[in-house]
Amino acid sequence: MTTISELHEDAALVVTGPPQWAGGLELREPPGPEATLLVMDRQGGATAFSGKVEYGQGIRSGFSLAVADELDLPLDSVRIILGDTALVPYDRGTVGSLSTMTLGMQLRRAAATARGALITLAAEHWSVEEASLATSEGQVFVSGEPSRRVSYAELLQGKDLRLPILEDTATKRAEDFVFMGKDATRTDALARVTGQAKYSHDIVVDGMLHGKILRAPSYGATPQQIDTAGAERIPGFVILLRDGDFVGVVCEREDAAEQAVDAIRVRWQEEQNLPSDSDFPAALKEKAKEMIVLREEGSPADGFAQADHVLEGSYFVPHVANVPMETSAAVASWDGGNLTVWSGDRAPFGVRDELAQALDMSQDQIRVIAPEVGGSFGTKGTVEVAKEAAVLAKAAGRPVRVAHSREEEFIWATVRPAALFEIRSGFNADGQIVAWEYTAYHTGDRPQRGQRGADTPYNTPNVRIAVADSASPLRTGSYRSLGCAANHFAREIHIDEIAATLNMDPVELRLMNLTHPRLSRVLRQTADRFDWESRRNDTSVGIGVAIGYDAGSFVAECAEVTARRRNVRVQRVVAGIDCGMVVNPEGVRNQMEGSIIMGMGTALREVVEFDSGRLLNPALSRYRVPRINDTPEIEIVMSGDSTTPSTGAGEPGIVPIAAAIGKALAEGERDGFVKLIAHAETGQLLGGHIIGGHAAELIGQITLAIKLRATAEQLAETIFAPPPLSEAVLEAAEGIFGQATHLPKPRERK
Repeated sequence: MTTISELHEDAALVVTGPPQWAGGLELREPPGPEATLLVMDRQGGATAFSGKVEYGQGIRSGFSLAVADELDLPLDSVRIILGDTALVPYDRGTVGSLSTMTLGMQLRRAAATARGALITLAAEHWSVEEASLATSEGQVFVSGEPSRRVSYAELLQGKDLRLPILEDTATKRAEDFVFMGKDATRTDALARVTGQAKYSHDIVVDGMLHGKILRAPSYGATPQQIDTAGAERIPGFVILLRDGDFVGVVCEREDAAEQAVDAIRVRWQEEQNLPSDSDFPAALKEKAKEMIVLREEGSPADGFAQADHVLEGSYFVPHVANVPMETSAAVASWDGGNLTVWSGDRAPFGVRDELAQALDMSQDQIRVIAPEVGGSFGTKGTVEVAKEAAVLAKAAGRPVRVAHSREEEFIWATVRPAALFEIRSGFNADGQIVAWEYTAYHTGDRPQRGQRGADTPYNTPNVRIAVADSASPLRTGSYRSLGCAANHFAREIHIDEIAATLNMDPVELRLMNLTHPRLSRVLRQTADRFDWESRRNDTSVGIGVAIGYDAGSFVAECAEVTARRRNVRVQRVVAGIDCGMVVNPEGVRNQMEGSIIMGMGTALREVVEFDSGRLLNPALSRYRVPRINDTPEIEIVMSGDSTTPSTGAGEPGIVPIAAAIGKALAEGERDGFVKLIAHAETGQLLGGHIIGGHAAELIGQITLAIKLRATAEQLAETIFAPPPLSEAVLEAAEGIFGQATHLPKPRERK
């Protein structure tokens, strides 16, 4: 393993500065001393240090481009060290698509500080003014005399410089970039596609054993009786460790460890009377905590009274699994009283600090190394696997690896919180939104999660936005664009319903109510590239549009969808993003495409099924994620200004896609259906569900019937005006009695 002293043994110039870490979208000063940000060796190469973790988003490449440009170095002369608590500055974790806008900028300033020092050295070398010098390809030269130049290596010979980062050092202008702003192949691409990249599952330490943990079948279950005798009879068994309800086995081989855990006989006490996924929306609202009002302006009551139309809607997003390609894994090795852990975690310093507390150790006794991480999407932010490996390794006296199976990952990694939304809007006949009431219920115990993206980007004089946390029988946690994507889904679907009510173009409606210039611009550009104006009257397919914001960036997406019964196909997506100055366009495209495909899954197929805290579909055979053959044609439009600071690109792409697909699906569904729910004894209408291009128009009939406490029989006796489309509601009502003209009789219940 590389040590910090080895990295510094050939150092000629070191730039130090305070660690910076992102909290929300603000920079907060963390605890800890000045840290090494950048080292230049005597050969003129540069090594930059960051506590961030590479889990596929491309920050290693982005940081390399930034340092190379600011130092005027070839790319192959730049090395990036990430995610090793013994080598890099403290960092809160790789979250929120904040790496480029925070640490990327810090490394640019560190490199600019180093370049300024090199120019000073050259000025002293030639006894000339610094203003007369420039840099290029690892050399300093005299402006106007390109042949008069000296290499960085020559300037750094015999030097031992320690420089503080100069926050006021001017970084380069976009027009002076050599690498940034242009497509660049990822610096780690070859290693990844050839299998050279090392992930947590690839870590092998001399003498390493394999551990497995006895895990409950459902959240909250506790063992009442445990018989471990069978585990000890498995060939290759080494030790069994039991501490209260914690039971772990260690074996020579991973398959033996799995057999040993399976051989343990347990009688579990599971929690009863917990909600299932089918009845969870009602439970979510019932168990809501105190409502937090995020914004209240004007008078919504007055706005509704003055509005030409008032529309109410309720929307629900279910729990969704993160499903990273690489499951959670950690390797722990003890050396006397010191512990080294290799863990595929997005927050190695968080793992270190939690291990220190759990094991009653000091932080400087623990080193956490994050290898390449095979995806996160918000998970891999817990210490459990690392702690389990550390405890078992200490008991066994040898290094131990603990790795989740795919089923364990589904059950014990966190899932995306579910959420329920109630929206009431008031608007005029011309489309101007004059009143907006937005109430959201998000599962989880962190209020800020549900607040992200809850505020409306539409200009509304009378507005009230409130969010409450609620309980879940599942273990919820972070997810890509956590809270923000869910909030945007509900809001954008409601905006589409307003457009349908007014028979108004949804793009025109959005532009009319938007005041943010960057968001309006990206919507116009995306709609133009999609050819929205000419496509909106094409009845052969469904199209949808949605907008959003996250991580300081602004996005708009248009989707084309076809639907024939259960055969739903997203054919094409055009996505626009304004993320300020683009460091690597290819990286932005990759991030956006990944977000869009991930959002397709949440919109169409992905849902965690559960009952009484037990997951019912913890396998990829039963949990359907998008596949290669599901991937649509995707076009990315970047509209950022090179003079605007870089913002996030990893998460914004998922924000609008579900709403865009939802609207397009309704328009593209040529078959459609209407479902009514009625009380079995009284026949009173309880609810309804409509899928189809004119669902927003038809749902009003059902809503009115429910409010009037009508029965299905009364609705069936109502005269519906032609054309036959509106008769779908009549058919559904008659279907309750098995009298529908065009529907088969319902099956009798036994």
